[in-house]
Amino acid sequence: MFIRKLKLSIGAFAIAGSLLVSQQVNAASMRSFTDVPTTKPYANAVYELAERNIISGYEDGTFKPAASITRGQAAAIIAKLRNLDTKNVKDPGFKDVPHSQWSYGAIAALANAGVINGYGDGRFGPNDSITRAQMASILVKAFELPHYTYTSSENPFTDTQRLGSHQTNINILYKLGITSGTSSSTFSPNAPISRAQAAVLISKTEKVKATIITIKAADFGWDTFTFTPYEEPDDIIHAVRSTQFTWKQIQLVPMQEGTATLSLIERPRDQGSSNNYRKYYVHVTKEDEQLKLTLEQSEDILPAEVSLLTGQIKKISLATMEGVILEEEVKLKPCNYTVTQPVSSCLFIDEPGEYIATVHFENGKVVRYGISASVNKTSFYLDVQTIEEQPELTIDLGGSAAELGKHVLPEGSEKIAVVTRDKDSNKFHIKGVSEGTVNVKFSASKGAIEELTIHVQKIGSIIKVIAAPADKYH
Repeated sequence: MFIRKLKLSIGAFAIAGSLLVSQQVNAASMRSFTDVPTTKPYANAVYELAERNIISGYEDGTFKPAASITRGQAAAIIAKLRNLDTKNVKDPGFKDVPHSQWSYGAIAALANAGVINGYGDGRFGPNDSITRAQMASILVKAFELPHYTYTSSENPFTDTQRLGSHQTNINILYKLGITSGTSSSTFSPNAPISRAQAAVLISKTEKVKATIITIKAADFGWDTFTFTPYEEPDDIIHAVRSTQFTWKQIQLVPMQEGTATLSLIERPRDQGSSNNYRKYYVHVTKEDEQLKLTLEQSEDILPAEVSLLTGQIKKISLATMEGVILEEEVKLKPCNYTVTQPVSSCLFIDEPGEYIATVHFENGKVVRYGISASVNKTSFYLDVQTIEEQPELTIDLGGSAAELGKHVLPEGSEKIAVVTRDKDSNKFHIKGVSEGTVNVKFSASKGAIEELTIHVQKIGSIIKVIAAPADKYH
């Protein structure tokens, strides 16, 4: 098996969490609440945060889990949770948040950091109840959660449409498993968030954030980079840009136990090519019921999967271009990355070179493929190209010969393809010779077709001819 190895373990990136201290009453002493029995689904979050003095109860021993919290209270909680400086702040200019406002420093700090905004009329509304949508957006921004691209097809909430950035942020919390909504199809974005709901969202967000690794292009002295994207529900990790418009940071989110591969390739500022790259195995393990990411740098080149025709395949044989049989019957394996459906089985090439795969179908049909596998050091896997053998092709452009008139072949076209035409017909016979493109002109055409484009692909001795009117390629 062709695997080049040079591994360097760089261990786990550590993410340190910070504590939050709420502006409630008797925070330190209140460790049990008469209205929060331990059987409640939110009890663990409430008591864990209360133990850390992040939230607290009231003097009568209650927590009031159904009560709402204000925007000012939420600002104070998040500012202290993220350890923001609430003293040396710039006045955000909210006309209803004077310097004497108890939560002024927290509101200003979050506004300065771009975490919160006011209303369109210049107010912040510190005493307004904060909505579930507003809390979702604050958590995404304050914790700098991955910027998943919003896809309506994967959004289960029917009541979050047309909410702008709130819609995207709610979906981010959903994809990260932080929220499941108020029902399977609703999030109730405009409803005030209850104290219990806020506790759960904060607790889950902290736990998810603690598992995320952030890698910056600047870590390698680069301006920006490209990377292997992962965002599907069944992926071992999610690899997501930190912001929508730049490629300066990537965030890795563990989704399930296993090992994934990650390739980072520099994108120079001048948009030229670069030989700078980093390749990592990303290992996801579970420790104390929490997923953990570790990165292992590598120079491995791994076998590449090849997907061929679907259908009732009897067997596939693999040979060199010279006809030497390598495997009389290739053992197919489940495809890892092929997205074309319904392909489910692939053959794997583990050595660079050119091959012929002969596919025998149950109905007796036999199709040959040319396969080219080459090393791309920036990728974990061999680069693979495949073509189905079709050395000759007949195409009828329809209509009468007079409509198209005479055809004109470019000089030297016979080195790429031999093109003949039936007499008094628009039927063309094409035989491929070598890789290239031939444009057949109809300069006196009276119809819609003025040019026939012929593409010839070639891998070793395997040739494929494709032809269509030029406008079909546009």
